[in-house]
Amino acid sequence: MSPLHKQLVTDEQGRPVGVLIPYEEWLRIEQQLGIAAGVNGSTQLQRHEGGVHLAEDPVAYQRRLRDEWT
Repeated sequence: MSPLHKQLVTDEQGRPVGVLIPYEEWLRIEQQLGIAAGVNGSTQLQRHEGGVHLAEDPVAYQRRLRDEWT
């Protein structure tokens, strides 16, 4: 693997909070990891499709939690 040309992003105190890499290198990393890129470089999310099954009505849950504070 060739070295990455990265640039650290820091906060006001100089602590690292992120890394910037050239887009071409990002595409190469995705290819090496076997990540399928979709339209506009987004990953394919079809495997996460589906519904959320809740055991309780969300509004009733919220009211119950708020009632615990009173």
